[in-house]
Amino acid sequence: MSTWRRVTSPRGESAVAGNLVWFADDPEAAETWAYGYPAEGAAARAARAWAATAHAAASALGGATAEVVGDGALARLVRLATSGPAQDTGPGPDVVVETTGTAAGIREALASVPPGGRVLLAARPLDTTTALATYDAVHLPGIHVVPVSWDDGGEGVPGQLVAHARRDVWPMPKE
Repeated sequence: MSTWRRVTSPRGESAVAGNLVWFADDPEAAETWAYGYPAEGAAARAARAWAATAHAAASALGGATAEVVGDGALARLVRLATSGPAQDTGPGPDVVVETTGTAAGIREALASVPPGGRVLLAARPLDTTTALATYDAVHLPGIHVVPVSWDDGGEGVPGQLVAHARRDVWPMPKE
């Protein structure tokens, strides 16, 4: 089982807190999110969870074209998981996958999706509430906001995605 936390200045926070090893999604970001795993086997468990969540987000697309918001490990893995054939339905994405959890990332996703489109929240929002112009950004254009649950490594995750995650998901720096 993993534990989630919000992280500010990932480069300045410890990779180990208590008996958990922490993995930040985007160590270069000013604020991001991280999951902690028991020290034994932490890297393998983290890689499998990131890959499983990326796979779940890709599966939720149902073949639709997608844009991915974010630059962290989850964003890179979602892009990899969605690199297969997609149905071309026009010039823009049918779905936007938000992977940062930040208010800015959520706003960007909502602004990028066409009317009637879907926004998949693949990362837990960093804040419990996020100020949004819900009428203009969600209700009026008929945007569907769909959460993607974090998957600690369920079945059916492609081995290639797990292999990429093992190269892309690293513990936060130690003090």
